[in-house]
Amino acid sequence: MSTNPRYLGPYELQQRLSSTNQYEVWKAFDQQQQREVVITILHLQGTNSNELVPRFLYETKNLTALNHPSIAKIYETRFSSLPEQEEAGFTRNDAYIVCEYIEGVSLVDYIDATARVGNFPLPADIYHLLAPIGSAIDYAHQHGIIHSRLKPASIVFARQQDSEEPLGEAKLTGFGMHNILSPLGLPLGDVAYISPEVAQGLTENTRSDIYSLGVILYELCTGTLPFHADSASEMLLQHIHATPMSPALINPHIVPGLTAIILRCLAKDPASRYPTAAALVAAVARVLNSPSNSRLGISGTAISGNRLTPQLTPTNATDDVTYLSPLAPQISAQLSSTAQTGGNSNMPLTAAAALTPNIRSTQLSSDTTGSATISSQPTQQLPDAASIPVLPSQPAANQIRSARRNTSRKKMLAIWGSVLLCVIVIGAGLATLFLSQRQSVAAENISGHAFFVSSGLLDPSNPNGIVDGLQLDLGHIPPPHDGKSYYAWLIGDNDANVSIPALSLGTLQILNGRASKSYNSDNNENLLSHYSRFLVTEEDANTPPANPSLDQNTWRYGAFFSQVPSPEDTQNHYSLLDHMRHLLAQDPKLASVGLSGGLDIWLFRNTLKVLEWSGSARDAYRGGDTGLIQRQAVRILDYLDGTQYVQRENIPKTLSPILVDPKIARVALLPISKDESPPAYLQHIGNHLHEVSFAPNVNSDQKKLAAEINVAINNVKEWFMGVHDDAADLIHMTPEQLRQPSTRVKLNHMFKLANNAFVGEADPATNQVKEGVSQIHYKAQRLATFDIMACSASNANKPCI
Repeated sequence: MSTNPRYLGPYELQQRLSSTNQYEVWKAFDQQQQREVVITILHLQGTNSNELVPRFLYETKNLTALNHPSIAKIYETRFSSLPEQEEAGFTRNDAYIVCEYIEGVSLVDYIDATARVGNFPLPADIYHLLAPIGSAIDYAHQHGIIHSRLKPASIVFARQQDSEEPLGEAKLTGFGMHNILSPLGLPLGDVAYISPEVAQGLTENTRSDIYSLGVILYELCTGTLPFHADSASEMLLQHIHATPMSPALINPHIVPGLTAIILRCLAKDPASRYPTAAALVAAVARVLNSPSNSRLGISGTAISGNRLTPQLTPTNATDDVTYLSPLAPQISAQLSSTAQTGGNSNMPLTAAAALTPNIRSTQLSSDTTGSATISSQPTQQLPDAASIPVLPSQPAANQIRSARRNTSRKKMLAIWGSVLLCVIVIGAGLATLFLSQRQSVAAENISGHAFFVSSGLLDPSNPNGIVDGLQLDLGHIPPPHDGKSYYAWLIGDNDANVSIPALSLGTLQILNGRASKSYNSDNNENLLSHYSRFLVTEEDANTPPANPSLDQNTWRYGAFFSQVPSPEDTQNHYSLLDHMRHLLAQDPKLASVGLSGGLDIWLFRNTLKVLEWSGSARDAYRGGDTGLIQRQAVRILDYLDGTQYVQRENIPKTLSPILVDPKIARVALLPISKDESPPAYLQHIGNHLHEVSFAPNVNSDQKKLAAEINVAINNVKEWFMGVHDDAADLIHMTPEQLRQPSTRVKLNHMFKLANNAFVGEADPATNQVKEGVSQIHYKAQRLATFDIMACSASNANKPCI
C-alpha cells in the first residue's frame, strides 16, 4: 500500500489498473464498508462537459439496481466535486462508478492461453463462456441498460476456493460508459470491439452489444481480431466499411455453424444481427445439439473442468441456424497477410489477412430504429449447461494459472505460439496452396510465389482497398554477397506509352534459405491496377536504392503477368493481365455505370448483403413484423434481378420496388436476359474465366483455377435461383399468410440457400465442399499469382520480367 494514499471520498485508491485519456480504473478500498472495490473514473471535463454531465446522470441512474449473478455489483455512481479531491488530482467534472472487485482471471487471460497460441477452445467451452454473459446482457437490456463497451477484459471469472469450476463464475463488468465516451479517444484495445453504429456516432441499440459479442466470439474461434489497425480512426473505419475474413478460413477446424453465427453477429446492419443475446446463445447451443427447451440457471456456468464433447449433427433441418461445413483446409493457406497492430500488447502479430468491404456499411437499414429501446423479442429459454455430456481432460484453466505463476514463460509461450501460428499459416499453408498444386514447378525452376491480398479499406470513388497488399514467399535463396542485400520491387506494365515508377517493397531478410514478406500499400492503392511485374535485385546494403538497378546483372528473381493480346478474343483482344484486372481491380463495364472495383469484390459484397437480409427476414418472422419480411425480400430481389429487371416481379403497390442504393443494384447477381448491360455478375465473371482459359501464356494452374471457379459460379447460380423463388413468393403473401408456420419453413430455406451461396455447402457423405462465393473470392485472387523464377543464364530464353 502506498505511504501517501490518495482518497476519493471514503475510497482509498490502492492500484491503478488501467488508464487512458478519457478514463482510468483503480483498485480501491472502501473504508466504510471494509471491502475492496473497483472505481472507474471518467474524465468529463472539456468543452463538452455541460453535455456529458447530464448524459452521465441519465446513463448511470439505474446501474445500482442491477442484480444478476453474472454482473459485478455496482455500488455507487457520482461526481468527485470536493476541493480535497481536486487536490488529490481529480477535477470537479470527474465522475466515478464504484463496483464489486472480482478476484480472478479475465477472458483476456483465457484467450492468451488458448486461442492466441492456436489451442482453440472446444465449442462446448465457448458455449459455457458465452451463456452466463448472454444472460447478463439480456438482463441489462430488459432494464433499459446497454453496455456498449463489451470486450474480453470486461469478463472476469470470480475465483472461489470451494468451487469446482476451475475458472470460477463469469462476471460482467464495465457498465456505465455507454453513450458517454468518444470512440476516437478510446485505446485501440477498446475500439477493436465497437459496433459500426457506435463508430459512426449514431445512437446505439441493444444489438450494438451483439456485435461486440460477435467480435469476442471471432477472437475465441480464431485467436485474432476480425480487424487490425495502427490507430483508433483506422479501426473505426474498418468496423464501418470492412468485412472480416471468414473464421473458417483462419481456423479450418471450426465447428460447422459457428461461422454463420459469428458473421451474423458482425453484420453492419443491426437489424441483420441476432435480436437478443439469448437468441445468440441459443444458436450456439443448437450447434452443440443441446436441448433448447431446458432452462439455464440464471447465474450461468463458467468453463467446465472437463472437456466437453458435443454432438454436431443437427436434429432439425429447419432449425434457425444454418449448419455450415468447414471449408477445405487448404483455403487457410490464403491467410498469409500479416497485420501489424502496434501499440497494443493484446493484439497479436499473427495474421488475420485480407479484409473485404461491405457495400452498405455507411448506411443503416431504414428498418433500424437506432434507438436504445428494449427489444420486444421474448427472452428465449437457454439449455442447461449441465445437460451437455462431458469427458475428462485437462482443463484450460490450468494453462492460465501456470501462465500467471510464470510471467516470462507466458510471454514466451505467446510469442512462440504466434510465431508458430504464422509459420503454420504462412509456411505450411503456402506450401499446401501453391507448391503442391503447381505441377510445373520443377520444369520451370520456380523459386517462389507472390500473390495479392485485400485490406478492405474501400474508397467508394476508386478501386482502393482491393488487392492493396502483396504476400511474398521464396525458397532455396542463397544469402546475399558481403555488403549486399536483396530488394523486392513491383514494376509497371511493359508499355512504352505509360511510365509507372517502380514500387519498393523493402529489403528481404533471408532465414534458412527462405524469404517471406507482407507488404501493404500506405494509401490502400490497388496494386494490380498499376503493376504487372515483380523483381528482386541484389544491391548495396548500406545505401538502399530508390529504384531498381538498370544493370540486369543485379537482377536475381522476377515474374510477370502476360500482356500478350488473345487472338481468340476477336472483339477485345484482352490479355491475361486484362482479365485479372477486370476481375480484381476495375472492370470497364462496371465503371461505365459508376461502380468502382472489379467483378469479384462486387459479387462478394452483394452476396453477403443477400445473406444478411435473409437472416433479418427470418428474425422478423419471430417478431411478427410481416412488413419487414417483405421489405427484406424486395431488397434481395433488387440485388438478384438488378434495377433493370426487378420491375418484372410485379411487386405489390404497397411495397416500393427499389429499397436499396439503385447504383449498387444496377448490375444483377443473376443473369436475367441476354441483353443486360452490364451483364450480371455470375455471367460476366464466367465470360472472363472462359477467356482466361485460352489466353496466351496462361499456365496449367490458372486454367485449373478458372475451371474450379466456373463450377462454383454454377453452384451459386443454382442456390440464388432458389433464394429468388422464395423471396418472390414472400412479397405476394398476405400478412396472415406470412404468420403461418409454413412461412418460417420458407424463410429457413431461403436463409440456408443464401448461406450456401456465400460459404458453400459440404456433402457429409464425402466431406467434399460444394463451393460458393467465399471460395470464388479467394481463388480469383489466386489467379493473380506471380510465379517467381531465378534470373540466370539457364533462363536466358525466358526473361525474368
